[in-house]
Amino acid sequence: MYTKGENKLLSVRIRNLSKRHFQSNFSVYFILTICFILGIIAGAFLINRLNYEESLKFANYFSWIFEYIQVGNSKSINIFKSSLFYNTKMILIIWFSSLISIGVLIIPLIVSLKGITIGVTVGFLVKKFGMKGFIFASSGLLPHYLIIIPGFLAIGALGITYSLYSTKNKKGKVNNNMIDYSILILLFFIIIILGVLIEGFFTPYLLNLIQFKL
Repeated sequence: MYTKGENKLLSVRIRNLSKRHFQSNFSVYFILTICFILGIIAGAFLINRLNYEESLKFANYFSWIFEYIQVGNSKSINIFKSSLFYNTKMILIIWFSSLISIGVLIIPLIVSLKGITIGVTVGFLVKKFGMKGFIFASSGLLPHYLIIIPGFLAIGALGITYSLYSTKNKKGKVNNNMIDYSILILLFFIIIILGVLIEGFFTPYLLNLIQFKL
């Protein structure tokens, strides 16, 4: 257990690390944001180019929501576990790829995939249900997106900067810096878990209230 003084020092360290990271990596955040937006556009474009059967199959691949609408018997805890597993897997891929210096290539693809997932999900909701789907996307999906997406962008930026750093510095310096890197990864992962909680327990509740039918 940490003492009160140690907790305060850790809090100050995390705050300083976060501030320094955001200030020095604006260009990385900008690039990842562009990748994310392009992913959303690509997902929405693809879902609107397909016929209903194809778009439903495509949407089912990217989101649990449409299977839930069809079946309607998934428990919130199972949705939470599935989302937590998926997001944890993506974060571990980011973390590992940055350690072996290929994060610069892998991470933008992961962020773009996240954007495609959102574009497909929201695109199909609006395509199939119109205003009703848009309202659900705004009230049922936006709350956890506003938490998970910034967390993913932050972790992605951390991974890219560490990947670049590890190719330019000696091994000893990289190992020392990896501690700070891992602390920030853990911090943003905790934030993402909050979004996953909302997705797992709040979003299904709204789905049950609205009662979509495919």
